[in-house]
Amino acid sequence: MNDLDDLVQALTAVLEARGYRFTTGLPGLEVLPLWRVAQPDFLLPVLLRLAEEFWRSETRGAGFGLRIEPDDLSLTGFTATGLYHVPLSVALLAIDAVLCRMADAQGAVTFDALVSYAKKVTT
Repeated sequence: MNDLDDLVQALTAVLEARGYRFTTGLPGLEVLPLWRVAQPDFLLPVLLRLAEEFWRSETRGAGFGLRIEPDDLSLTGFTATGLYHVPLSVALLAIDAVLCRMADAQGAVTFDALVSYAKKVTT
């Protein structure tokens, strides 16, 4: 199993380096902190699941070996608890590829773009 703490740190660094911004449209909280976006109980489960779908469609390969468990206290209702069959580097590259498809020219990712992309690739 890959260490999720390592994934969280690496993903936060990638998000910062690539200039992504997760916008909410909420006054006072227009942009989410990137360290929070990468947390296992925040958007990481969604990003990993979308990255897994991207990986499967592009490589016709196997899944990531994700373990995502229900969690009533998390943002999405799920928490990422394991990543087993893929190196962290592949997961990060796949997440970045997904975000490139969702972000606008300035690197902003909206919840609408996230939902729209998720519906497109999972239906």
